[in-house]
Amino acid sequence: MQVRMALRFKEIRFRHRGTLLAATIALQALVLGVGGWAVLSSIRAGVTERVEESVLAECRRDAENFLALARQSVPRGPVVDGTPAWERVQSHAESFSLPIGAQLLVLGPDGRVLCHPEMRLEPALRKVDLSEQLVRLGRDGELAKLGDVSAPSAVGVYDFMAGRSMIALVTDRDLGITVVVHQPEAGTMAAAGHVTGKVLVWAAASGVLLLGITILGSAIMLRKYDHALSRLVRQLEQEVERRTRHGLAIRNGLIFGLAKLADYRDSDTGRHLERICTYSALLARELAKEFPEIDDDWIDRLRLASSMHDIGKVGIPDSILLKPGGLTREERAVMEQHVLIGADTLIAIRRRVGDDDLLNMGIQVALGHHERYDGAGYPFGLKGDQAPLAARIVALADMYDALTSKRVYKDAMTHEQARAVIRAARGAHFDPRIVDAFERVHRAFDETRAELAPDHDVTGAFALHASAKVIGPEDVSKAA
Repeated sequence: MQVRMALRFKEIRFRHRGTLLAATIALQALVLGVGGWAVLSSIRAGVTERVEESVLAECRRDAENFLALARQSVPRGPVVDGTPAWERVQSHAESFSLPIGAQLLVLGPDGRVLCHPEMRLEPALRKVDLSEQLVRLGRDGELAKLGDVSAPSAVGVYDFMAGRSMIALVTDRDLGITVVVHQPEAGTMAAAGHVTGKVLVWAAASGVLLLGITILGSAIMLRKYDHALSRLVRQLEQEVERRTRHGLAIRNGLIFGLAKLADYRDSDTGRHLERICTYSALLARELAKEFPEIDDDWIDRLRLASSMHDIGKVGIPDSILLKPGGLTREERAVMEQHVLIGADTLIAIRRRVGDDDLLNMGIQVALGHHERYDGAGYPFGLKGDQAPLAARIVALADMYDALTSKRVYKDAMTHEQARAVIRAARGAHFDPRIVDAFERVHRAFDETRAELAPDHDVTGAFALHASAKVIGPEDVSKAA
Protein backbone atom coordinates (compact mmCIF):
# COMPACT_ATOMS: atom_id res chain seq x y z
CA MET A 1 0.00 0.00 0.00
CA GLN A 2 2.77 2.43 0.96
CA VAL A 3 4.72 1.52 -2.19
CA ARG A 4 1.64 2.22 -4.32
CA MET A 5 1.20 5.58 -2.56
CA ALA A 6 4.85 6.46 -3.17
CA LEU A 7 4.56 5.53 -6.86
CA ARG A 8 1.33 7.51 -7.17
CA PHE A 9 3.02 10.49 -5.54
CA LYS A 10 5.90 10.21 -8.00
CA GLU A 11 3.45 10.08 -10.92
CA ILE A 12 1.65 13.22 -9.72
CA ARG A 13 4.97 14.98 -9.09
CA PHE A 14 6.28 14.32 -12.62
CA ARG A 15 2.93 15.10 -14.23
CA HIS A 16 2.64 18.56 -12.63
CA ARG A 17 6.29 19.57 -12.60
CA GLY A 18 5.93 21.79 -15.70
CA THR A 19 2.71 23.28 -14.35
CA LEU A 20 4.42 24.15 -11.07
CA LEU A 21 7.29 25.84 -12.90
CA ALA A 22 4.88 27.74 -15.17
CA ALA A 23 2.81 28.86 -12.16
CA THR A 24 5.96 30.04 -10.37
CA ILE A 25 7.07 32.03 -13.43
CA ALA A 26 3.58 33.51 -13.93
CA LEU A 27 3.39 34.54 -10.28
CA GLN A 28 6.86 36.07 -10.43
CA ALA A 29 5.96 37.93 -13.62
CA LEU A 30 2.75 39.22 -12.01
CA VAL A 31 4.61 40.41 -8.92
CA LEU A 32 7.27 42.09 -11.05
CA GLY A 33 4.64 43.69 -13.29
CA VAL A 34 2.50 45.05 -10.47
CA GLY A 35 5.52 46.14 -8.47
CA GLY A 36 7.14 47.70 -11.52
CA TRP A 37 3.95 49.55 -12.44
CA ALA A 38 3.60 50.92 -8.90
CA VAL A 39 7.26 51.96 -8.77
CA LEU A 40 7.20 53.54 -12.23
CA SER A 41 3.98 55.40 -11.41
CA SER A 42 5.61 56.80 -8.31
CA ILE A 43 8.77 57.64 -10.24
CA ARG A 44 6.77 59.29 -13.02
CA ALA A 45 4.81 61.41 -10.54
CA GLY A 46 8.00 62.41 -8.74
CA VAL A 47 9.88 63.14 -11.97
CA THR A 48 6.96 65.18 -13.34
CA GLU A 49 6.83 67.24 -10.16
CA ARG A 50 10.57 67.82 -10.22
CA VAL A 51 10.53 68.74 -13.92
CA GLU A 52 7.67 71.20 -13.36
CA GLU A 53 9.56 72.79 -10.49
CA SER A 54 12.68 72.95 -12.62
CA VAL A 55 10.79 74.48 -15.56
CA LEU A 56 9.12 77.07 -13.33
CA ALA A 57 12.46 77.97 -11.77
CA GLU A 58 14.05 78.28 -15.20
CA CYS A 59 11.19 80.44 -16.46
CA ARG A 60 11.61 82.73 -13.44
CA ARG A 61 15.35 83.00 -14.04
CA ASP A 62 14.78 83.85 -17.69
CA ALA A 63 12.20 86.48 -16.77
CA GLU A 64 14.49 88.01 -14.14
CA ASN A 65 17.42 88.00 -16.57
CA PHE A 66 15.35 89.73 -19.24
CA LEU A 67 14.15 92.35 -16.74
CA ALA A 68 17.73 92.97 -15.60
CA LEU A 69 18.75 93.45 -19.23
CA ALA A 70 15.88 95.91 -19.76
CA ARG A 71 16.78 97.89 -16.65
CA GLN A 72 20.34 98.29 -17.90
CA SER A 73 19.33 99.61 -21.31
CA VAL A 74 16.26 101.68 -20.46
CA PRO A 75 16.29 104.90 -18.43
CA ARG A 76 14.08 105.07 -15.41
CA GLY A 77 10.43 105.63 -16.18
CA PRO A 78 7.55 103.79 -17.81
CA VAL A 79 8.16 102.02 -21.11
CA VAL A 80 5.73 103.47 -23.66
CA ASP A 81 4.94 101.91 -27.03
CA GLY A 82 6.82 103.59 -29.87
CA THR A 83 9.44 105.28 -27.73
CA PRO A 84 13.18 104.57 -27.85
CA ALA A 85 12.82 102.71 -24.54
CA TRP A 86 10.20 100.49 -26.12
CA GLU A 87 12.52 99.90 -29.09
CA ARG A 88 15.27 98.67 -26.79
CA VAL A 89 12.95 96.37 -24.86
CA GLN A 90 11.43 95.05 -28.12
CA SER A 91 14.92 94.42 -29.49
CA HIS A 92 15.80 92.50 -26.35
CA ALA A 93 12.59 90.47 -26.71
CA GLU A 94 13.46 89.57 -30.30
CA SER A 95 17.01 88.50 -29.46
CA PHE A 96 16.59 86.95 -26.04
CA SER A 97 17.54 83.27 -25.98
CA LEU A 98 15.02 80.86 -24.41
CA PRO A 99 14.81 77.09 -24.05
CA ILE A 100 13.08 75.25 -26.87
CA GLY A 101 9.33 75.73 -26.61
CA ALA A 102 9.47 78.63 -24.15
CA GLN A 103 8.03 82.03 -25.10
CA LEU A 104 8.51 85.51 -23.73
CA LEU A 105 6.28 88.59 -23.80
CA VAL A 106 6.14 91.91 -21.99
CA LEU A 107 2.87 93.27 -20.64
CA GLY A 108 2.09 96.93 -19.99
CA PRO A 109 0.40 98.18 -16.86
CA ASP A 110 -3.03 97.61 -18.44
CA GLY A 111 -2.29 93.93 -19.06
CA ARG A 112 -1.95 94.31 -22.82
CA VAL A 113 0.99 92.88 -24.77
CA LEU A 114 3.62 95.59 -25.02
CA CYS A 115 6.58 93.65 -26.49
CA HIS A 116 6.72 90.30 -28.21
CA PRO A 117 9.37 88.60 -30.37
CA GLU A 118 6.88 88.60 -33.30
CA MET A 119 5.48 92.07 -32.62
CA ARG A 120 6.99 93.69 -35.73
CA LEU A 121 5.58 90.90 -37.90
CA GLU A 122 2.24 90.73 -36.12
CA PRO A 123 1.27 94.27 -35.03
CA ALA A 124 -2.12 92.92 -33.99
CA LEU A 125 -0.45 91.44 -30.90
CA ARG A 126 -0.64 94.97 -29.39
CA LYS A 127 -4.38 94.50 -29.05
CA VAL A 128 -4.11 91.25 -27.08
CA ASP A 129 -5.34 91.90 -23.54
CA LEU A 130 -4.21 89.29 -20.99
CA SER A 131 -5.40 91.12 -17.90
CA GLU A 132 -8.37 88.77 -17.56
CA GLN A 133 -6.32 85.63 -18.13
CA LEU A 134 -6.75 83.29 -15.15
CA VAL A 135 -3.54 82.00 -13.58
CA ARG A 136 -3.16 79.41 -10.80
CA LEU A 137 -0.28 80.64 -8.69
CA GLY A 138 1.76 77.76 -7.29
CA ARG A 139 0.89 74.08 -7.82
CA ASP A 140 -2.13 74.11 -5.54
CA GLY A 141 -2.86 77.84 -5.31
CA GLU A 142 -6.07 79.67 -6.12
CA LEU A 143 -6.97 81.11 -9.51
CA ALA A 144 -6.23 84.82 -10.04
CA LYS A 145 -6.49 87.22 -12.97
CA LEU A 146 -3.17 88.04 -14.57
CA GLY A 147 -3.92 91.78 -14.23
CA ASP A 148 -4.52 91.37 -10.49
CA VAL A 149 -1.17 89.74 -9.70
CA SER A 150 0.66 92.33 -7.60
CA ALA A 151 3.61 90.30 -6.39
CA PRO A 152 7.04 91.27 -7.77
CA SER A 153 7.43 87.72 -9.04
CA ALA A 154 5.26 84.65 -9.19
CA VAL A 155 5.05 81.28 -10.85
CA GLY A 156 2.08 79.08 -11.71
CA VAL A 157 0.10 77.50 -14.50
CA TYR A 158 -2.55 78.76 -16.84
CA ASP A 159 -4.59 77.66 -19.83
CA PHE A 160 -3.97 79.58 -23.00
CA MET A 161 -4.55 79.05 -26.68
CA ALA A 162 -1.66 76.60 -26.93
CA GLY A 163 -3.00 74.68 -23.98
CA ARG A 164 -1.85 74.40 -20.41
CA SER A 165 1.42 76.21 -19.75
CA MET A 166 3.91 76.79 -16.96
CA ILE A 167 4.33 80.55 -16.33
CA ALA A 168 6.68 82.91 -14.48
CA LEU A 169 5.89 86.60 -13.88
CA VAL A 170 8.39 89.32 -12.85
CA THR A 171 7.10 92.92 -12.45
CA ASP A 172 9.01 96.22 -12.40
CA ARG A 173 6.77 99.04 -11.20
CA ASP A 174 9.23 101.80 -12.22
CA LEU A 175 9.33 100.61 -15.83
CA GLY A 176 5.64 99.75 -15.72
CA ILE A 177 6.18 96.34 -17.31
CA THR A 178 5.60 92.70 -16.38
CA VAL A 179 7.89 90.15 -18.02
CA VAL A 180 6.12 86.85 -18.71
CA VAL A 181 7.99 83.65 -19.63
CA HIS A 182 5.85 80.55 -20.23
CA GLN A 183 6.56 77.01 -21.25
CA PRO A 184 3.79 74.74 -22.64
CA GLU A 185 3.06 71.83 -20.29
CA ALA A 186 3.29 69.44 -23.25
CA GLY A 187 6.98 70.15 -23.38
CA THR A 188 7.25 69.60 -19.66
CA MET A 189 5.45 66.27 -19.91
CA ALA A 190 7.63 65.32 -22.86
CA ALA A 191 10.71 66.01 -20.76
CA ALA A 192 9.27 64.00 -17.89
CA GLY A 193 8.32 61.23 -20.31
CA HIS A 194 11.84 61.24 -21.74
CA VAL A 195 13.28 60.72 -18.26
CA THR A 196 10.73 58.12 -17.20
CA GLY A 197 11.05 56.41 -20.59
CA LYS A 198 14.69 55.73 -19.89
CA VAL A 199 13.76 54.50 -16.44
CA LEU A 200 11.08 52.31 -18.00
CA VAL A 201 13.60 50.81 -20.44
CA TRP A 202 16.04 50.07 -17.66
CA ALA A 203 13.26 48.76 -15.42
CA ALA A 204 11.94 46.53 -18.20
CA ALA A 205 15.42 45.23 -18.93
CA SER A 206 16.00 44.64 -15.21
CA GLY A 207 12.60 42.93 -14.92
CA VAL A 208 13.34 40.64 -17.84
CA LEU A 209 16.76 39.87 -16.41
CA LEU A 210 15.29 39.22 -12.97
CA LEU A 211 12.54 37.06 -14.48
CA GLY A 212 15.14 35.12 -16.45
CA ILE A 213 17.22 34.61 -13.32
CA THR A 214 14.07 33.54 -11.49
CA ILE A 215 13.17 31.05 -14.22
CA LEU A 216 16.69 29.64 -14.28
CA GLY A 217 16.90 29.55 -10.49
CA SER A 218 13.46 27.97 -10.18
CA ALA A 219 14.34 25.35 -12.78
CA ILE A 220 17.62 24.54 -11.02
CA MET A 221 15.98 24.45 -7.58
CA LEU A 222 13.08 22.39 -8.88
CA ARG A 223 15.47 19.99 -10.54
CA LYS A 224 17.48 19.63 -7.33
CA TYR A 225 14.28 19.24 -5.35
CA ASP A 226 13.07 16.71 -7.89
CA HIS A 227 16.28 14.70 -7.62
CA ALA A 228 16.21 14.88 -3.83
CA LEU A 229 12.57 13.84 -3.80
CA SER A 230 13.28 11.02 -6.23
CA ARG A 231 16.03 9.75 -3.96
CA LEU A 232 13.71 10.05 -0.98
CA VAL A 233 10.94 8.17 -2.79
CA ARG A 234 13.40 5.45 -3.87
CA GLN A 235 14.68 5.15 -0.30
CA LEU A 236 11.10 5.01 0.96
CA GLU A 237 10.23 2.34 -1.59
CA GLN A 238 13.32 0.34 -0.68
CA GLU A 239 12.62 0.67 3.05
CA VAL A 240 8.95 -0.27 2.59
CA GLU A 241 9.96 -3.18 0.38
CA ARG A 242 12.58 -4.28 2.92
CA ARG A 243 10.13 -4.09 5.79
CA THR A 244 7.47 -5.82 3.71
CA ARG A 245 9.87 -8.63 2.84
CA HIS A 246 10.93 -8.85 6.47
CA GLY A 247 7.31 -8.93 7.64
CA LEU A 248 6.38 -11.52 5.04
CA ALA A 249 9.40 -13.62 5.98
CA ILE A 250 8.32 -13.55 9.63
CA ARG A 251 4.73 -14.35 8.70
CA ASN A 252 5.71 -17.14 6.35
CA GLY A 253 8.11 -18.57 8.91
CA LEU A 254 5.46 -18.56 11.61
CA ILE A 255 2.89 -20.16 9.32
CA PHE A 256 5.32 -22.84 8.20
CA GLY A 257 6.43 -23.44 11.79
CA LEU A 258 2.85 -23.89 12.99
CA ALA A 259 2.08 -26.16 10.05
CA LYS A 260 5.19 -28.21 10.83
CA LEU A 261 4.21 -28.39 14.49
CA ALA A 262 0.84 -29.83 13.47
CA ASP A 263 2.55 -32.19 11.03
CA TYR A 264 4.76 -33.66 13.78
CA ARG A 265 1.71 -35.40 15.24
CA ASP A 266 1.31 -37.97 12.47
CA SER A 267 4.31 -37.58 10.15
CA ASP A 268 8.01 -38.33 10.13
CA THR A 269 10.38 -36.01 11.91
CA GLY A 270 11.97 -35.26 8.59
CA ARG A 271 10.90 -32.94 5.82
CA HIS A 272 7.38 -33.88 4.81
CA LEU A 273 6.17 -30.29 4.44
CA GLU A 274 9.26 -29.21 2.50
CA ARG A 275 8.58 -32.01 0.04
CA ILE A 276 4.90 -31.08 -0.32
CA CYS A 277 5.84 -27.45 -0.96
CA THR A 278 8.41 -28.43 -3.60
CA TYR A 279 6.10 -30.97 -5.31
CA SER A 280 3.30 -28.38 -5.49
CA ALA A 281 5.62 -25.74 -6.95
CA LEU A 282 6.93 -28.21 -9.57
CA LEU A 283 3.39 -29.02 -10.71
CA ALA A 284 2.27 -25.36 -10.70
CA ARG A 285 5.23 -24.23 -12.78
CA GLU A 286 4.53 -26.97 -15.33
CA LEU A 287 0.82 -26.09 -15.41
CA ALA A 288 1.45 -22.36 -15.94
CA LYS A 289 1.29 -22.94 -19.69
CA GLU A 290 -2.32 -24.15 -19.40
CA PHE A 291 -3.64 -21.91 -16.59
CA PRO A 292 -3.16 -18.16 -17.13
CA GLU A 293 -3.78 -17.37 -13.44
CA ILE A 294 -0.54 -19.12 -12.51
CA ASP A 295 2.40 -16.74 -12.29
CA ASP A 296 5.47 -16.46 -10.06
CA ASP A 297 3.53 -14.83 -7.21
CA TRP A 298 0.83 -17.51 -7.46
CA ILE A 299 3.47 -20.25 -7.27
CA ASP A 300 5.12 -18.60 -4.25
CA ARG A 301 1.76 -18.45 -2.48
CA LEU A 302 1.03 -22.08 -3.35
CA ARG A 303 4.43 -23.17 -2.04
CA LEU A 304 3.52 -21.83 1.43
CA ALA A 305 -0.23 -22.51 1.30
CA SER A 306 0.44 -26.18 0.58
CA SER A 307 2.22 -26.46 3.95
CA MET A 308 -1.10 -25.64 5.66
CA HIS A 309 -3.09 -28.44 4.01
CA ASP A 310 -3.26 -30.64 7.13
CA ILE A 311 -3.10 -27.95 9.81
CA GLY A 312 -6.55 -29.05 10.98
CA LYS A 313 -5.18 -32.39 12.21
CA VAL A 314 -4.27 -30.70 15.49
CA GLY A 315 -7.96 -31.09 16.36
CA ILE A 316 -8.09 -34.86 15.71
CA PRO A 317 -7.65 -37.20 18.72
CA ASP A 318 -4.41 -39.20 18.83
CA SER A 319 -6.41 -42.42 19.09
CA ILE A 320 -7.66 -41.85 15.55
CA LEU A 321 -4.79 -39.87 14.06
CA LEU A 322 -2.10 -42.35 15.15
CA LYS A 323 -4.10 -45.56 14.85
CA PRO A 324 -1.87 -48.24 13.17
CA GLY A 325 -4.69 -50.10 11.46
CA GLY A 326 -7.67 -49.10 9.37
CA LEU A 327 -10.31 -46.70 10.63
CA THR A 328 -13.93 -47.54 11.36
CA ARG A 329 -16.73 -45.59 9.63
CA GLU A 330 -17.14 -43.40 12.73
CA GLU A 331 -13.41 -42.84 13.02
CA ARG A 332 -13.22 -41.99 9.33
CA ALA A 333 -15.96 -39.37 9.82
CA VAL A 334 -13.99 -37.80 12.67
CA MET A 335 -10.78 -37.89 10.63
CA GLU A 336 -12.45 -36.10 7.73
CA GLN A 337 -13.26 -33.19 10.03
CA HIS A 338 -9.63 -32.05 9.86
CA VAL A 339 -10.25 -30.20 6.59
CA LEU A 340 -13.03 -28.16 8.22
CA ILE A 341 -10.96 -27.52 11.35
CA GLY A 342 -8.03 -26.33 9.26
CA ALA A 343 -10.20 -24.05 7.10
CA ASP A 344 -12.01 -22.61 10.15
CA THR A 345 -8.67 -21.88 11.82
CA LEU A 346 -7.38 -19.95 8.80
CA ILE A 347 -10.70 -18.13 8.37
CA ALA A 348 -10.48 -16.98 12.01
CA ILE A 349 -7.00 -15.63 11.30
CA ARG A 350 -8.26 -13.85 8.18
CA ARG A 351 -10.98 -12.13 10.21
CA ARG A 352 -8.26 -10.64 12.41
CA VAL A 353 -5.74 -9.58 9.76
CA GLY A 354 -8.06 -8.80 6.84
CA ASP A 355 -8.21 -10.14 3.32
CA ASP A 356 -4.95 -11.80 2.27
CA ASP A 357 -4.17 -13.77 -0.90
CA LEU A 358 -2.02 -16.28 0.95
CA LEU A 359 -4.66 -16.98 3.60
CA ASN A 360 -7.32 -17.24 0.89
CA MET A 361 -5.28 -19.88 -0.94
CA GLY A 362 -4.46 -21.63 2.35
CA ILE A 363 -8.19 -21.91 3.09
CA GLN A 364 -8.82 -23.34 -0.39
CA VAL A 365 -6.04 -25.90 0.03
CA ALA A 366 -7.00 -26.92 3.59
CA LEU A 367 -10.66 -27.31 2.63
CA GLY A 368 -10.31 -28.87 -0.80
CA HIS A 369 -7.24 -31.09 -0.96
CA HIS A 370 -9.35 -34.23 -0.25
CA GLU A 371 -11.90 -33.49 -2.96
CA ARG A 372 -11.75 -35.84 -5.95
CA TYR A 373 -12.07 -35.09 -9.64
CA ASP A 374 -14.94 -37.60 -9.94
CA GLY A 375 -16.87 -35.98 -7.05
CA ALA A 376 -16.30 -38.80 -4.56
CA GLY A 377 -14.11 -36.77 -2.22
CA TYR A 378 -14.91 -34.79 0.93
CA PRO A 379 -16.09 -32.59 2.58
CA PHE A 380 -18.42 -31.29 -0.19
CA GLY A 381 -18.06 -33.85 -2.99
CA LEU A 382 -16.91 -31.24 -5.49
CA LYS A 383 -16.47 -32.51 -9.02
CA GLY A 384 -14.09 -31.56 -11.82
CA ASP A 385 -13.01 -27.92 -11.78
CA GLN A 386 -15.36 -27.09 -8.90
CA ALA A 387 -12.49 -27.64 -6.47
CA PRO A 388 -9.91 -24.79 -6.55
CA LEU A 389 -6.88 -25.37 -8.77
CA ALA A 390 -4.50 -24.95 -5.81
CA ALA A 391 -6.34 -27.69 -3.89
CA ARG A 392 -6.28 -30.05 -6.90
CA ILE A 393 -2.51 -29.56 -7.26
CA VAL A 394 -1.82 -30.14 -3.55
CA ALA A 395 -4.04 -33.24 -3.61
CA LEU A 396 -1.65 -34.97 -6.05
CA ALA A 397 1.49 -33.67 -4.31
CA ASP A 398 0.20 -34.87 -0.92
CA MET A 399 -0.77 -38.28 -2.32
CA TYR A 400 2.64 -38.80 -3.91
CA ASP A 401 4.38 -37.97 -0.65
CA ALA A 402 2.01 -40.23 1.33
CA LEU A 403 2.65 -43.12 -1.05
CA THR A 404 6.44 -42.72 -0.97
CA SER A 405 6.71 -42.15 2.81
CA LYS A 406 6.70 -44.76 5.54
CA ARG A 407 3.91 -44.60 8.12
CA VAL A 408 3.05 -46.64 11.19
CA TYR A 409 0.48 -48.53 9.15
CA LYS A 410 2.45 -49.04 5.88
CA ASP A 411 5.80 -49.18 4.14
CA ALA A 412 6.91 -46.63 1.57
CA MET A 413 6.35 -47.24 -2.13
CA THR A 414 9.05 -46.76 -4.72
CA HIS A 415 8.78 -43.81 -7.07
CA GLU A 416 7.59 -46.01 -9.95
CA GLN A 417 4.97 -47.72 -7.77
CA ALA A 418 3.61 -44.34 -6.66
CA ARG A 419 3.69 -43.12 -10.24
CA ALA A 420 1.61 -46.12 -11.35
CA VAL A 421 -0.98 -45.47 -8.61
CA ILE A 422 -1.30 -41.80 -9.64
CA ARG A 423 -1.65 -42.71 -13.33
CA ALA A 424 -4.36 -45.21 -12.43
CA ALA A 425 -6.26 -42.47 -10.57
CA ARG A 426 -6.22 -40.09 -13.58
CA GLY A 427 -9.68 -38.66 -14.16
CA ALA A 428 -11.02 -40.31 -11.02
CA HIS A 429 -9.10 -39.06 -8.01
CA PHE A 430 -7.00 -36.48 -9.85
CA ASP A 431 -7.47 -33.85 -12.54
CA PRO A 432 -6.15 -35.41 -15.81
CA ARG A 433 -4.22 -32.23 -16.67
CA ILE A 434 -2.41 -32.32 -13.33
CA VAL A 435 -1.58 -36.02 -13.74
CA ASP A 436 -0.21 -35.26 -17.22
CA ALA A 437 1.90 -32.44 -15.76
CA PHE A 438 3.14 -34.87 -13.09
CA GLU A 439 4.21 -37.30 -15.80
CA ARG A 440 6.25 -34.59 -17.46
CA VAL A 441 8.10 -33.69 -14.25
CA HIS A 442 8.03 -37.04 -12.40
CA ARG A 443 11.83 -37.31 -12.48
CA ALA A 444 12.06 -34.01 -10.58
CA PHE A 445 9.64 -35.52 -8.03
CA ASP A 446 11.92 -38.51 -7.60
CA GLU A 447 14.97 -36.28 -7.19
CA THR A 448 13.19 -34.13 -4.59
CA ARG A 449 12.03 -37.26 -2.72
CA ALA A 450 15.60 -38.53 -2.52
CA GLU A 451 17.05 -35.13 -1.61
CA LEU A 452 14.48 -34.41 1.13
CA ALA A 453 14.22 -37.94 2.51
CA PRO A 454 13.23 -38.15 6.21
CA ASP A 455 15.86 -38.51 8.90
CA HIS A 456 13.97 -41.50 10.38
CA ASP A 457 11.47 -43.79 8.83
CA VAL A 458 8.82 -43.01 11.46
CA THR A 459 8.49 -40.99 14.64
CA GLY A 460 9.99 -42.36 17.82
CA ALA A 461 8.03 -45.09 19.51
CA PHE A 462 5.45 -45.29 16.70
CA ALA A 463 7.90 -47.45 14.74
CA LEU A 464 7.99 -50.04 17.50
CA HIS A 465 4.26 -50.72 17.24
CA ALA A 466 3.86 -50.46 13.45
CA SER A 467 2.20 -53.29 11.68
CA ALA A 468 3.36 -52.26 8.26
CA LYS A 469 2.07 -53.38 4.88
CA VAL A 470 2.55 -52.33 1.28
CA ILE A 471 -0.29 -50.03 0.22
CA GLY A 472 -2.21 -50.72 -2.96
CA PRO A 473 -4.36 -48.60 -5.23
CA GLU A 474 -7.46 -49.30 -3.13
CA ASP A 475 -5.81 -47.56 -0.15
CA VAL A 476 -5.06 -44.27 -1.95
CA SER A 477 -7.53 -42.20 0.07
CA LYS A 478 -6.37 -43.57 3.42
CA ALA A 479 -2.71 -42.90 2.65
CA ALA A 480 -3.38 -39.22 2.10
